[in-house]
Amino acid sequence: MTAPLSDELAGALISAPVATIRARAAADARFLRALARTALADGLPRPELRALNARNAARRVLDHARRMSSVIPAAADGVRPAEMAD
Repeated sequence: MTAPLSDELAGALISAPVATIRARAAADARFLRALARTALADGLPRPELRALNARNAARRVLDHARRMSSVIPAAADGVRPAEMAD
């Protein structure tokens, strides 16, 4: 779904991981929403179901990015999420 990281984006990953995660998630969500619009217009079977699945995937991508955005700064400060605690 996503292209490999370019050199400039790889540098941004080190310096601003939260911004990179959010930017990638926004791009993926845009792609999935466009896929939903295409599903409704392409004439293949069950377009409503395929569009719904694509929109739900976009929502899950954005939710995951929000969760990761809150975990990364805490991990950088040495705080471990409850699932990772010993």
